[in-house]
Amino acid sequence: MEQTLVLWLEEFLQGDVHGAFTHAAQSGRRAIAPSERDKKEERREPLPFRAHPPLAWTLLWKGTYSNMLGSYIPDEFHRWGYVMWDAARLERTGAKEVLARGWDLMWGEDEDARDQRDFF
Repeated sequence: MEQTLVLWLEEFLQGDVHGAFTHAAQSGRRAIAPSERDKKEERREPLPFRAHPPLAWTLLWKGTYSNMLGSYIPDEFHRWGYVMWDAARLERTGAKEVLARGWDLMWGEDEDARDQRDFF
């Protein structure tokens, strides 16, 4: 029984075809019942860094609200553990610039991934 529960939980959380963090699951939820967070993202409300959410998250979204997570974020960022780094470590190691450069290379400096949601 434990194995079944663990496998189901992994499928639910890890963003495979049945995962809660997949594009299909998120876009379906947004279409049926958009949350207040979805509305904040749509309005691009400011979300300055104040320890939470992590600095890396606010850097990716250029200080505005975003409810995009899971499969919307590149795997290499997930492997890097970008949201687990505290602000001081991001600054001290130069990782802040590496993260910003990687995101800009992927999307372009003037582009916003939230505008490309339908292409994921």
